[in-house]
Amino acid sequence: MSLRRMPTAVRFMVLHGLIGFGLSALFVAAVLWADPGGVGQLILKQGGIPVIAMLWFFSGLTFGSVQIGTAVMLQDGRDDAPRGGRRQRLQAVPVPVRVPARARR
Repeated sequence: MSLRRMPTAVRFMVLHGLIGFGLSALFVAAVLWADPGGVGQLILKQGGIPVIAMLWFFSGLTFGSVQIGTAVMLQDGRDDAPRGGRRQRLQAVPVPVRVPARARR
């Protein structure tokens, strides 16, 4: 199934999830390059590719979720889908209500 034939909501989530995984790749590269507290050296010497893959995947889940949530919140609320039935204005009609009077003290 091509990306253009997907339903709009699914395409929206897939694209923003991929953006999150791309940001995750940049994050992992920055951690390995900046080597904060020796973490980059530790990962490269002791862990290798499996540790880098796990760091990328799990931070990709986080960044992807944040990206999807941010994109949903930044939508303007307009969509091209047809709306429901016709809205009809109802006219207010006064309804008499009998209220028993209370004695004053």
